[in-house]
Amino acid sequence: MKSIWKHKSSLAVGLIIGVLLGIGGIIFISPPPGAGMQGTITTAGSSTVYPLSQIWATEFNAVYPSLTVNLNSGGSGYGQSLVAEGLIDIGASSSYPKQEYIDGNPTVEILPISADALSIVVNEAVNGSIFKLDCDMAVAIFQRNITTWAEFSTIFSVIVQQTGPIDVFVRSDASGTTATFAKWLETADQNVNANAAEYEWLLGHEEALSFPAGVNAVDGNPGVASGVEADQLAIGYVGLAFMEDLVSAKLYNPGNGEWVTPSVSNAVKAIPSNLTSPGQDIMNSEIEGAYPIARLLFYLVNRNYLKLNTITFLTWCLVQGQRFISRVGYVPINGTAAQDYSLNIVMWLSPSI
Repeated sequence: MKSIWKHKSSLAVGLIIGVLLGIGGIIFISPPPGAGMQGTITTAGSSTVYPLSQIWATEFNAVYPSLTVNLNSGGSGYGQSLVAEGLIDIGASSSYPKQEYIDGNPTVEILPISADALSIVVNEAVNGSIFKLDCDMAVAIFQRNITTWAEFSTIFSVIVQQTGPIDVFVRSDASGTTATFAKWLETADQNVNANAAEYEWLLGHEEALSFPAGVNAVDGNPGVASGVEADQLAIGYVGLAFMEDLVSAKLYNPGNGEWVTPSVSNAVKAIPSNLTSPGQDIMNSEIEGAYPIARLLFYLVNRNYLKLNTITFLTWCLVQGQRFISRVGYVPINGTAAQDYSLNIVMWLSPSI
């Protein structure tokens, strides 16, 4: 492995970022703790990204005690707007900004920081340890087009042990997990069923949805997981970190024509090796083995209002911070083209204030 150190004269305070080129791609080494830096880093935006930012703020401060990360949520659009105006250091977004925003803010850099994926889970009594769903099946269940397991079995020509009512568990709180799930449900038109059982998702993809009457709305991933575990007729959706003790459904990916088991490794497979833009859609990826419900999460920074503290934090998040991502049920991007994309941008960032 060859080691190359690049020193940018524009970093007047003497920041040196190490770049290691090898099998794992580009890896950055943050400045050593206590390297003359102090102050705050401000973030706001996506409620989906907020729990990850919280974990990172705590762990980063443990390494850099003179640097504090001040957090706010407010939604992805809020974070995008504030960072464009230079009112915060980092905008958090669970969605890629619209082209109008990108065209109007050429100094804003959009950096993938993590991936997001989730699992549909059922109680073991529904059908033992094996359960499969395609997108039309999921729409029919979570939109309450179908309300009993017997009806589900008949309409989709599948065998299910249970015959009683389908007890659906969903999130009552605003959740990026819900938004991600709903965006996948909107892709039901990509799915073709031989038995002509086709459904269309009509409830949108906000972080808080108005689900039909009859669902069990509970708080957080733990609430959904415990609800499904305690109810022999139950089904729900959770982040990958909350699948333990539940039966996780294999999902049909129309992009690669495969039934795929939910896992971090299969979610990572959805990230293409030649990521040319962080805005690439990775749901229903055509890549072999890719899990269908996956997306990237983002931090945004403005080159016209950039601090050394911010660059240090970004570098730490993209390298050392990746090992904390699983705590909030998201997917690390270390070793992927998404990480390489972000680190290539960070390598050339310079403090402007």
